[in-house]
Amino acid sequence: MITVEHDADGLPRAVARVIVGVRTEIVRVPLGRWRGEVDPGGLRSTPVVVLTRTELAPLVRRGAERAGRAEVATVEARDAPLGARLLRAASAAEVLVLVTDEASAGASLVVARALEGRPLPVVPLGDEAAAGAMLRGCWVDLDVAVPSVDGVLRERVRVAAEHLGLFTDHHVVEVDPRPALEDDRAPDAADPTLRELTAGAAGVLAGRLAARNRSWRGDTAPSAP
Repeated sequence: MITVEHDADGLPRAVARVIVGVRTEIVRVPLGRWRGEVDPGGLRSTPVVVLTRTELAPLVRRGAERAGRAEVATVEARDAPLGARLLRAASAAEVLVLVTDEASAGASLVVARALEGRPLPVVPLGDEAAAGAMLRGCWVDLDVAVPSVDGVLRERVRVAAEHLGLFTDHHVVEVDPRPALEDDRAPDAADPTLRELTAGAAGVLAGRLAARNRSWRGDTAPSAP
């Protein structure tokens, strides 16, 4: 459960207890000049897809919309406190897509988890340095979507995930990314890159989680996009 306290300047911050393994950590998330109440349930398991490439956001959105008929909102990195932006966006959307940079991604994943969201990183599996930088500073366990692929690419995904410690530190979920891919691609178009496949897989997983949240709450599904 999330509570609210005020700092020395009188500004509110959300206080959450995050359980990782056998330990519990207290996380304080600044809310800036937040007005009004904060839901004790915070994001209420809303999937928060975190990525560092803006051009991948449409793939995530398409995957979530097609796999879960989910309402999707994009949250850009700005000066305002991240916690407040996520809470506001979640009031009108079932999936949040957070676009940030590598240096801030790890902390953003922790904030999403502390606010009772389901952080889903789009890990750049083809670039170990970039993937490591994205996860640096993230001490919570995550659901990590990897694309369900065949042959040599499947082995490449497995090896990359092992090198990053994804199988030991996080929950790896193999997801078919095809719902996120364009249906009308030109015959001579290049095959999707591993980053694109991973973004699509994360979007599809987010959509499925959103649909599950909706069924638990007894909500009706929104109109198909």
